[in-house]
Amino acid sequence: MKINTRSMLYGAFILASANVVVRAMGFIYQIILSRLLGPEGMGIYQLVLPPYSIALALTASGIPVAVSRLVASRNAIGQHNEAKKFVSAAIGIVSSLGILISFLMIVGSQWLSYSVLNDPRTRLPLIILFPCVIITSTGAVFKSYFYGIKNTHYPALAEIIEQIVRIAMVVLLLFWIDPGSYETATIFIVLGIVAGELSSLLYLHTNYYNKTKSFSNEPVSASISSRVANIASIAVPVTFTRLALTTLNSVNSILIPQRLMASGMTNSQAVSLFGIVSGMVLPLLYMPFTVTNALYTVIIPHLSEDLATSNWTAIRTNVSRAIRLTATFAFPACALLLSLAHPIGLALYKQPQVGQFLIPLTWCMVFHALQHTLSAILNGLGKQKQAALYTTIGGIIQILCTYFLVAQPEFGIYGFIIGFNLRSTFAFLLSFIHVIKLTKLKIKWAEWFLKPGFAAIFVASFSKYSFNQLTAHTVPMAVSLILSLLTGGITFLTVLYCVDGIPRINKKTPLTFC
Repeated sequence: MKINTRSMLYGAFILASANVVVRAMGFIYQIILSRLLGPEGMGIYQLVLPPYSIALALTASGIPVAVSRLVASRNAIGQHNEAKKFVSAAIGIVSSLGILISFLMIVGSQWLSYSVLNDPRTRLPLIILFPCVIITSTGAVFKSYFYGIKNTHYPALAEIIEQIVRIAMVVLLLFWIDPGSYETATIFIVLGIVAGELSSLLYLHTNYYNKTKSFSNEPVSASISSRVANIASIAVPVTFTRLALTTLNSVNSILIPQRLMASGMTNSQAVSLFGIVSGMVLPLLYMPFTVTNALYTVIIPHLSEDLATSNWTAIRTNVSRAIRLTATFAFPACALLLSLAHPIGLALYKQPQVGQFLIPLTWCMVFHALQHTLSAILNGLGKQKQAALYTTIGGIIQILCTYFLVAQPEFGIYGFIIGFNLRSTFAFLLSFIHVIKLTKLKIKWAEWFLKPGFAAIFVASFSKYSFNQLTAHTVPMAVSLILSLLTGGITFLTVLYCVDGIPRINKKTPLTFC
């Protein structure tokens, strides 16, 4: 059990570290794009993503999760070639689905751009982007193999390679070639996505081949049809969960500009406001997902192994640690964004509205991050249908608020914010109650919520005070912001240590986190 838990935390640490690097580069990338394209250009780019995300959800969500779980179970009993065969079967499935979906999407691109997205400038970027579904899905399967054997180094480095290639290509294209229009600029961005995903796939395939070439002579027992059936039994519920979430998010994204226009805005005003919220505000809100994304990926095969052996002690330990780790990152992130929202928006994007919209969205940031981790826990424990149900309920709440409230002039974009907060709260509560009942885990109110929440109060106060004092003494805003963020981080660790919220480290149990 100790080895399993340490392995989970180590794997999460590797992925989280890579996510920090990737997100740091992503933030810089978003800042460059926002300044080169402006709110309207960012809005057009954000409109292209929902149809692509739906296509990707069909191929690159449930199947990689299934491969990760099946590889973990076969690898645990020494059936390495059997695990390799699951990867081959999965690649065949995602390639076939990817070709079919890409063809249908390209054929229907005119209808999508004119009738659904209501912006003809999105058609060519969509046509270029859809074939990337095959590349991304295949890469996701290779990543899932490495997750299944608990080797997170290759997927982590692949993420960094993908981001470097994508950013470099887009920035060079935008600086060297004058796009002349928002449509051409969006095409440049899409080409960067394709190049980045292709470079990541080549790196993963090379390392996968070198890792598994010695397994080819090992005997296998299962047939191709049984492997496909095993993959489908796990992948279908997970895919439905991701598809439901992606579809609801996509419908919501498409609705926002349309409902803003219904409230009296012009098309340009609506797309610009949508670009600010989706392209500038939400990326800041997803900061804690640096950790939760890593936990989501790593915890599923660990829980699957423990569930197969009915090791509920290990399950409860890992679940407790995952919840606590998520809260430990989410609370200070929420406090920093609340206290420094306006200077962050001005320093990064030169947009005063970023801080205006960021403040109300951060109130449920902790719930949103915890819901993501709890969804992974339910998937890892074989409760994919319940995870799908809770995700769908939250998404429906969001869409109802967007449809009915955003169109009202007195609410406007705040109707979306209300829906986002209600969605996060309800989905978290439903998932949390289910996980506690399923695992019979004792709720550790102090360790999970009270201690990090208490420390976060000091973070908000000290970081805000530091920023005000520094700017009052004519320190440049960017420098003041960095120093205030560092002050907040040091304050959080100090207060958390004082209330005994830092995990103890000793020789017998090197990673005690509960």
